[in-house]
Amino acid sequence: MKTELTREQILSTVARARHQRSLAAGEFWATTLRHGLAWLGRTLDKSLHTLLMSPTTHHR
Repeated sequence: MKTELTREQILSTVARARHQRSLAAGEFWATTLRHGLAWLGRTLDKSLHTLLMSPTTHHR
């Protein structure tokens, strides 16, 4: 049995799908940014540790 959808039902479904897609895209970018910043922090930490703990560094 085939159910006919009204124009309003179709528009409501499309709007809901767009909203969900927008939320998913925002979550993707937030996760990507968080991982990128965490990687940058680890890299800077390792670099500074290597630089400051180097035996050739003159400590005052």
